[in-house]
Amino acid sequence: PLWYLGYPMEVLYTPLVPFFEFFAHHLFTWSFSHAYRVLTAFSYAGALVTLYFFCRTLFKNSAAAFISSLSYGLLPSVMAFLNEGVASARFLEKLIEPRRFTILVRWGEGPHIVGLFFLPLSGLFLIKFLRGGNRWSLVFGACATALVFLTNSIGAWGFVLLSFTLLVGELVENFHLWKNLVLRFFSYVVLAYGLVAFWFNPLFLSSFFREGGGALGYWRNQFPWGWLLLLFILLIYCFICRKLVSKASGFTASLLFFLMMFGLVNAYYSSGFEKLELVPQVLRLTTEVDIGAVMVIGALVSIIGYIGLRKSYWLYLGMMGIALIISLILYLPRQLQFAKELPQYTQPLESTGRTLADTPEYQVAQKLAQKVSGGERVLAPGNYGFFLNYFVDVPQLRGALFQSSIHPWPDHIYYQMTNGKDADISLAWLKIANVGWVVFNGPREIFRDYKISSGKFLDIADLTETSWGDEYYKVKLTNNSLAKAVSTQLMDVKTPVNAIDKMPIFSYQDILDTQKNFLTIENPKNGSYKITGDVGEEEIVLVQYAYTPGWKAKDSLGRNLEVKKDPLGFIVVKPKNAGTVEIDLKLQRTWRTWVGWILTGLTFAVSLFILFSLRKPLFAVSPSVKKTSFDKDE
Repeated sequence: PLWYLGYPMEVLYTPLVPFFEFFAHHLFTWSFSHAYRVLTAFSYAGALVTLYFFCRTLFKNSAAAFISSLSYGLLPSVMAFLNEGVASARFLEKLIEPRRFTILVRWGEGPHIVGLFFLPLSGLFLIKFLRGGNRWSLVFGACATALVFLTNSIGAWGFVLLSFTLLVGELVENFHLWKNLVLRFFSYVVLAYGLVAFWFNPLFLSSFFREGGGALGYWRNQFPWGWLLLLFILLIYCFICRKLVSKASGFTASLLFFLMMFGLVNAYYSSGFEKLELVPQVLRLTTEVDIGAVMVIGALVSIIGYIGLRKSYWLYLGMMGIALIISLILYLPRQLQFAKELPQYTQPLESTGRTLADTPEYQVAQKLAQKVSGGERVLAPGNYGFFLNYFVDVPQLRGALFQSSIHPWPDHIYYQMTNGKDADISLAWLKIANVGWVVFNGPREIFRDYKISSGKFLDIADLTETSWGDEYYKVKLTNNSLAKAVSTQLMDVKTPVNAIDKMPIFSYQDILDTQKNFLTIENPKNGSYKITGDVGEEEIVLVQYAYTPGWKAKDSLGRNLEVKKDPLGFIVVKPKNAGTVEIDLKLQRTWRTWVGWILTGLTFAVSLFILFSLRKPLFAVSPSVKKTSFDKDE
C-alpha cells in the first residue's frame, strides 16, 4: 500500500530472495541483511560449481568444464573490453574485477547473483533430459528452472535464451531424433511453468513484463520480415555447424548462446543515445554474455581434447594437462591480486567511521516521517524514494518496484514533477495523488531526476525547510485523508488522454477541492480498510488506492456495496444511503490468482506421477531409429 498508489501482494516481485530472508530471520534469528549476504555469498561462490557441472555435462569433458568455471570466476567482462562505461564501473585501479562482483557490491543485484547460481543447474538438467529422457532430470530440471524464475527476471531471460540454444545444439548434433527432442523440450517447459504458475498468474504477468514493453514493441514491428531474416540466418548457422562441428558436444549451443547474448547487449551499448533494448533490462545481461564466452572457451578446450583422444590417450592427457597449467599460470597472479585488494570493499560501513544514520537516504526518511500527517503521500526522488520505506512507513508516489504498479498514472505524474514546466498541471496531479510533501533533491542524491529548477514548486507549495541542499515543500491539500466523500460528478469526468490533458485533470481536481464532508480511513491489516464519516446526497466515497478486481465493500449492516474504478484508476464505493457510513473495504483473491495456484497444484501431482509411476524414459527413441557414430557416448 505504500508504493505506486498501492498494489496487491499478488503482483509483488519474484519472491525467493525476500522469502529466504523472512524465514532465515524467524528460524535462525538472522537480521534480514545478514540473511541476504549469506544467500548472495553462497550463490556467488556456488555459481562456479554449478557452471562446472553444467559444462561437464554439455561438453562431456571435465577439464573443459574446469577451465570454463575458472574463467568465469576470474576474468573481466567481455563488454569491458569494448565499452568504457562497463570497464570504468569497477573498484580496482590495476585490474578490472569480474562483472559479477561489480553488480553485487556496487549495484546490489543480489537476486541476479542468486539467479545465476540456479541458471546452470536448470541448463544441466535440461541437457540431460533432452539426451536421455530421464524422469528425474525432467522434474529436478523443472524445479531448478522454477527457482530461476522465482528469483530474478534477468536470470529468467537468460534461461529462455540458454534453453533455446541448448535445443538448437541438440537438434544439430542429433537431428534424426528431432521429434523426441522437441517433445521433451515442450514437456520440460510446460512442467517448469506449472511449478511457478502460483506466482506467475495472469495478474502478475500483466505487470511483470511491463519493463519489457519497448523490447516487445520492437519485435512486433520486425514481424514478419525481420523474423524471417533471423530464421534464415539461424538455419545457415545450423547447416554450417551440422557439417563442421556436429560431433563436438555442446559447441553449437555454446557459440550460439554467446553470439545471441553478445549481439543483444552490444546492440544496446553501440546504439548511442537510442540505447536499443532488444530484451528487457538488456544492459544487465553482461554476466550472461560472460557465461557464453567461457562456454565457448570450454567448447574449444573440449575440441582440442577430442582431437588428442583420437590420436592417443596419452596425447589427450598431455594436452589437457598443458591447458590446465596455462590456466593456472594466467589466473593465479590475478587471483592473488584480488585477494589482496578486494576485502577493503566488503568491510562494514562502521569500520570506515560512518553509520547508516549518516547517509542522506536515512536522514531524508526521518525528516519526512516527522512531517507527514494523515494519509499524505510524499514525492521523494531517486535514491531517496528507493530507500524511503526501508526506514519508515511513509506512503509515497513511487517506490522501489515499478513493475508491480497497477495504477496507470504514477510514472506519468512523476515525469511531470521532474520534467514538466507547467506548475498548475503539477499541482493538480499532486492533489489527485494525495501528495502532501515534495522533496527537491540537493547534491547528495545521486540520480538527480529533476530536469527543471525548484522555482516551479515555489509557485504551488510552501518551502518549509532546506537541509544539505534538499528542499522540502508542503502541498496544501483540502483533505489529507485517502478516503474522501466527493460528488458523483467525479464518475462523469473523462479519462485524460495524457498527463497534460488539462480539461479532465482540472475537472477532477476541482471536485476534490470542493468536497465538504471528511472521512477517516483505518488500516487494521493489509488489504483491509475501515472507512467512517458522513456522506451527503449525490456523493460517493473515493478511496485513493489503485483499483483492481477483487475489492469488496460492505456497510455496517453487512450489505454489499458497489465498488467501481473511477476515471483515473482509483477505487470508488457507492453507499446505500446518505448520512453516517461505516464501510469495510477488503481486497480478495480473484480467479486470476486462484488459477495459478490450481495449476501449480496439478503440476505438483503430475510431477509425483512422473517420478513414481513412470518407468521408461519419456518420449523414448524408437528401436527403428538408426544411431549415428557420434551417439556412442549415450
